[in-house]
Amino acid sequence: MEYKNNKTANRRRYKSRYHSPHNYKTKRGGSSNRAPILIGVATFLILASLVLVFAFGDNIYNFLDATFHPSALPLPESETMGVVLATEENAPPAVVDVPEATEAEPEPTQADQGDDFVRLLTAASLKAEDLKGTQAIFVESQGTSAKVYFFEKNADGQWTRQFDIVDGFVGTGGVSDNVGPADDTTPKGTYNIEYAMGTNMNPGTALEYYQIQYGMNWVTDPASVNYNRLVDASSPVDYTSSQQLYEYTKSYPYAVVFDYNRDPVDNTKGCARFLHVATAPTYGGVGISENALGVILGWLDPSASPTITIL
Repeated sequence: MEYKNNKTANRRRYKSRYHSPHNYKTKRGGSSNRAPILIGVATFLILASLVLVFAFGDNIYNFLDATFHPSALPLPESETMGVVLATEENAPPAVVDVPEATEAEPEPTQADQGDDFVRLLTAASLKAEDLKGTQAIFVESQGTSAKVYFFEKNADGQWTRQFDIVDGFVGTGGVSDNVGPADDTTPKGTYNIEYAMGTNMNPGTALEYYQIQYGMNWVTDPASVNYNRLVDASSPVDYTSSQQLYEYTKSYPYAVVFDYNRDPVDNTKGCARFLHVATAPTYGGVGISENALGVILGWLDPSASPTITIL
């Protein structure tokens, strides 16, 4: 009996030590005490994330966008000849909304022809009667920078400046009267303005306007019979280099085509020379701001036989 009583007592002590309701509650209480801590940490992380998004959201978005959607490499500039619409189905849209004006547009003026017009004519070795039309653009280059002037001939035969002088750019190689296929230079001389094009919709110009579509390429391969001409997706590919114009949303939201090396096309001379949008020296075209070019497109009139003179 004594042995049994001792054994029973030991059992009771064991149960009371490891299985008592008191000890069970104590263990559960320790686990429950961690819940407020976890909730506090989660709340802190959420608040910190919100602060970072509000403070650095744009930077984070730009970083992720540049990482997963890198922009296309800069391509040479382009110019169009005859235009054919693309025929590829399921092509990505090429239309880009016209952005709101972010800089001052050139203001119309009623300035007389004055010294500027005479000086520019002299520098270009021209006379007023050499300008057969009644609208004339002059691009006065200095290195890779330029000043762009816009003149119109009134009913009295007087040439008046129509807008403020616009700052612009020419090719990284400056201006030359001998431009080769691989040169980044802007051709010197006087050229007829033919039509306009762009990845944006027609801004309201009277010029014939072609909206660039997916599949429109400008051939830059001198060995091709289509050198310096526009082709579309249905055209035979006989060239090894070309520009996919629908990718040029920054350089060609608008572009004005002039007839450098157009008819006939000389494969030993340069190609793809436009008056287009640029904020830095170009690959050979004449570049001005998008706002200024939009205004100029509204002014240009095909019945006025406009010209562009680069000097």
